[in-house]
Amino acid sequence: MPPSEEPILFLWSMSPWAGKIVAYLALRRIPHSRCEQPITQPRPDLAALGVNYRRIPVLSIGRDIYCDTLLIMETLERLYPPSDKHPQISSRNPTEYALETLFEKWTDVVVFKPAAAAIPTDMDLMKDPGFQKDREELWGRPWTKEAQEELRPAGLANLRADFDFLEKCLEDGRKWLLGDEGPMLVDVHSCWILDWLFQLPNAYDERFFNKTSYPKTFAWRERYSAAVASAKESAPTPPELEGKDAISRILSSSLTADVKVEADPLDLEQDQEVEMYPVDTGYDRKDSGKLVGLNAHEAVVSTQSKEGGKEMRIHYPRWNFEIAAVKKS
Repeated sequence: MPPSEEPILFLWSMSPWAGKIVAYLALRRIPHSRCEQPITQPRPDLAALGVNYRRIPVLSIGRDIYCDTLLIMETLERLYPPSDKHPQISSRNPTEYALETLFEKWTDVVVFKPAAAAIPTDMDLMKDPGFQKDREELWGRPWTKEAQEELRPAGLANLRADFDFLEKCLEDGRKWLLGDEGPMLVDVHSCWILDWLFQLPNAYDERFFNKTSYPKTFAWRERYSAAVASAKESAPTPPELEGKDAISRILSSSLTADVKVEADPLDLEQDQEVEMYPVDTGYDRKDSGKLVGLNAHEAVVSTQSKEGGKEMRIHYPRWNFEIAAVKKS
């Protein structure tokens, strides 16, 4: 049964990670509102809700705040089971589930870093000192035009290997990664970052990335892009909320998630003060509070909003995130 509180997606529109969630919401026809955020820090709307996590997108369902696309999609899959209103795009058997999960991790770990390195340096953003500084803080590496130009050749070289892999997966003529029905969730997991790069002028070096070299992969990506565009057109347009309206709606809503602390190798306890943070990027911004939820896939802390002083719950995935007890002074 869908939650009583409609989701609110905090995003900046050109974020590739946000594009992944937007595609998923459109394909599943999940109603939601959107709240556009600045491309760089600070993000006062999220800060007002007591959220230190600095990456985008973030999803609220009532006063429960979900961070990271992995956990956002897992949560939406649970809260919106397949129905006539919300078509199933997820796996239907163990083999499909294994491929779906492995492709998700493959894209996040193997593909994303070289894709980021391949971002063309002639974009206006790459000449913006504010953007460069923000991304240096996020990534922990230089984001100057010169640094990016050094990374780009190796990034493109690694992407060629990824395109080779996809071409092999599609060589039997199938339309989608699991067959002729789609796009499925495995296609969303696999295509989102490659599709985003196609939207950036000169991101791909056409000497190496073209329809002659990768006919199956190019056709698959075009089908994916067309299917997502069609889903967006047929779905109701999500309302765009101003920050103050999103905050007001969230603070006047309820806590929606049923959470508890389960036995865990970390031996953390209910209501123990902990801090959580990602381990790959954005690790300098931590969320802390009383531990109210913990299982193999998710950690949840209870904290307070800076505006209104309401209890908030911040949800992190376990994979690629750290959670630890706050050391007492």
